[in-house]
Amino acid sequence: MGSDEFLALEAQLEALERQADAVERQTEAMEAIATEMRYQNAVLCEMVACLDDLSARVDDHHVPDHPPHDRSGPALQTWIHDRLFERDQLENDGPEFRWGSPANWGGDRDE
Repeated sequence: MGSDEFLALEAQLEALERQADAVERQTEAMEAIATEMRYQNAVLCEMVACLDDLSARVDDHHVPDHPPHDRSGPALQTWIHDRLFERDQLENDGPEFRWGSPANWGGDRDE
């Protein structure tokens, strides 16, 4: 093997090592992002559960007529799925969902 071939192989090895280092850094960054997203998702779920509990305890007069209801995890997931469906409908701009338009948030809406 000539010195030119050796130098070419050495350069390729260095390039591959740099690529491997870059991939490793990228993997670590993605794992950190995934960890942060799991944390944020847990916080969001806790906030939804707290808001659900608060809404169950307060009626129009701020006096509950009955004990608060407890929603199970699957029930909350169904509730979130329903909200996603409503958002999808808003994006499709169906007439029955136009009350969700920011232009309509300021006043009474026709239902």
